[in-house]
Amino acid sequence: MSFAADIAKFVERAKGNVDTATRQATVLLAQGVILKSPVDTGRFRANWQFSAASIQRATTTALDRGGQVTMNRLVAEIQQTGAGGVTYLSNSLPYAVRLENGWSKQAPQGMVKLTVQEFQHYVSQAAKDANK
Repeated sequence: MSFAADIAKFVERAKGNVDTATRQATVLLAQGVILKSPVDTGRFRANWQFSAASIQRATTTALDRGGQVTMNRLVAEIQQTGAGGVTYLSNSLPYAVRLENGWSKQAPQGMVKLTVQEFQHYVSQAAKDANK
């Protein structure tokens, strides 16, 4: 199936609720990355950033072992966006790439790689949920 056909199917499944479905898919993607992130102090989880403008390079000293505070922050930011633009989910801590490449025994296969593999499921789920 072509990319255009995939988009058409997504729009059809979302029944016109494309903004809602896009935001929900983005929330599911962010949640997947955050929950797959290894935890020591919680600083890595707290440093996931969302932006619809550009990659966020800032970091924070905040700690979020469970990830819920970060998730709530990202959901609030994601809810302000609509479909049709580029969005970014990033973590700019100096050791983020090492963690993604298996440096932690808690996430030997990374977080982003695994979550990207689940992306189609998130999109399908979001399109279905947009109709509820």
